[in-house]
Amino acid sequence: MIGLVRNEWKKVFLPVLLTTVLLAIAMSVLSCTIYQNYVLHYDLEAWEVGTELFSLLYPLFVVMPLCWNLYYERKNNFLLYVMPRVKIKKYLTAKWIAYALGTLCIIVIPYILPPVVPFVENPFSHIFENAFIKAPLLYAVALSLWRGIVSLFVMTFGFVLALYCKNIFVILTGPFMYSILENFVLAILRLERLRLVVAFDPTTINPEVVSIFSFFFGPIVLSIVIGLTAFLLSKKNAIVTI
Repeated sequence: MIGLVRNEWKKVFLPVLLTTVLLAIAMSVLSCTIYQNYVLHYDLEAWEVGTELFSLLYPLFVVMPLCWNLYYERKNNFLLYVMPRVKIKKYLTAKWIAYALGTLCIIVIPYILPPVVPFVENPFSHIFENAFIKAPLLYAVALSLWRGIVSLFVMTFGFVLALYCKNIFVILTGPFMYSILENFVLAILRLERLRLVVAFDPTTINPEVVSIFSFFFGPIVLSIVIGLTAFLLSKKNAIVTI
């Protein structure tokens, strides 16, 4: 299995590396510039302000550099050549693990790297306020790791679409469109605190309404959507065409 994962990792290493580097540079630049237009209270707020745009676009960043690979392996019938040598489930598991590692690199590394600029402390309200003020590095690392976990669900959605869909546009943008639709529907229902984007970035909403459900509701619903999508598409399309 380790050898399979290593081989699959080699296939996506360059896109993952380029995406990670570009995101790290962009976040670093924005964290050092955008904050100047805001009234901030603590140093870590510069990091939040500089990276908030990526909370909307992250589904694209964790799907596009990865799931194209599975799509083209299906399209070119490469999976047919794999089946005699290794069980397809084992092969796909190794590929998912490699994609998961890529997802964590793309999300966690750029979010941790941007520098922060110190500011004068003033009273304010923030999610996990005590950790944010007294242990900003721990807060940033923990939140970045959690964002990586949430992103795994998004990547898995793209992975499932790549297994069964024939349209590359749907595969690469489907998870992003889902996040937009889910955001819109829950906003209409006045359940903004349960949106997937809040689970990814709890600072996008008033901290007073954030609860434990805000972190788990979105990923749980997405898991159900992934399961239903896999079930329905598997009835219509095969992973490989013989």
